[in-house]
Amino acid sequence: LIFKRQITNPNRRMLFRCDAAFENEITAYASIIPILQRISPYDLPYPKCLTAGSDEYGDRIVLEDLTTSGFAMVDRRIGLSFEHCMAVMKELAKLHAVSLALKHEQPREFADVCSKVREIVYCPEAADFYTHSLESSLRGALDSLRYSNNKGDLDAPIRAVEGLTGRLYRIMCGLVCNGMDEAWRVICHGDTWVNNLMFSADCRQVRLIDLQTMRCTTPVLDILHLLYTSTERDMRKQHVTDLLLQYRRTLLEALQEHFSTFHEPSASASLMRHFADLFSYQRLRAEYDRCLPYGLGIAMWLLPAVTFNPDQIPDLDAVTINDFKTKKHDKRIAQMVSVNYHTRMRDIVLEMYDQGVLQRL
Repeated sequence: LIFKRQITNPNRRMLFRCDAAFENEITAYASIIPILQRISPYDLPYPKCLTAGSDEYGDRIVLEDLTTSGFAMVDRRIGLSFEHCMAVMKELAKLHAVSLALKHEQPREFADVCSKVREIVYCPEAADFYTHSLESSLRGALDSLRYSNNKGDLDAPIRAVEGLTGRLYRIMCGLVCNGMDEAWRVICHGDTWVNNLMFSADCRQVRLIDLQTMRCTTPVLDILHLLYTSTERDMRKQHVTDLLLQYRRTLLEALQEHFSTFHEPSASASLMRHFADLFSYQRLRAEYDRCLPYGLGIAMWLLPAVTFNPDQIPDLDAVTINDFKTKKHDKRIAQMVSVNYHTRMRDIVLEMYDQGVLQRL
């Protein structure tokens, strides 16, 4: 079994909003997943939870140990393979399909479930800290790009990224909270980076762990979060279309499973035509492209953590909000970032510039 407890350092808990995050995860395991699993014709990709709540020692979550079933994490510093990503696409599609089915069959219950999901990053009470945190990450990304700009090919992308200063948190918040077609809003995992994924030995099965930032938003954010924190340029360049097509195919297959359980064949077929149109590849790609700035922002934020040498992990217990405001945290991180970080940041910014994403922000 795996026992999860709240971290003990009170300053870190307050700064990083750890109490709200842990409460979110307790709610996910105790109240949200059971409802989704009850209506789902297939198992959802989460570890089994024995209990989630509080005892005399504080908040705690007890989960099955997935390693005993052959699941393992992969090295975060090595980008996920196409096979890894295909497995994640299938599970995300099945997870998102449950929301769509619940919203269609029982809209009140879906609204009730969504009301239990608290946004803990892109919300007024978190705005001050996370604005400073993202601005620190943006400055770090700019330092990295200038370091990599020995040929001058990054001059224009750097100017475009500089234009995000003071606006990045607002841009991310807008993509997470607003602007989507309400018909697309689903319950998302919210933090699909490599360290929150465990794979079977053959890479065909995946489990999603750490549900602290579960949120109700557009499903493409789970996809972008994965691709821009945990894959390398060549994988995205070669396979984004394949991955989106697989996501759509699995989403519709999962919805077919749901509707064939609840409806007569003719009604089920009519519903499937509706959802096939709503989630056409063209619409999926358009939503993915609309939200690409989220991929850029989350890469800036998380790539230092993804690429750190394990012997050089920053001590988060020692961090204060003043460190972000005075740029002390920037200097600390700059001393730790790896060659891999510089390569990935350069690749992502060039990719975003070549696709016109930076120019429209």
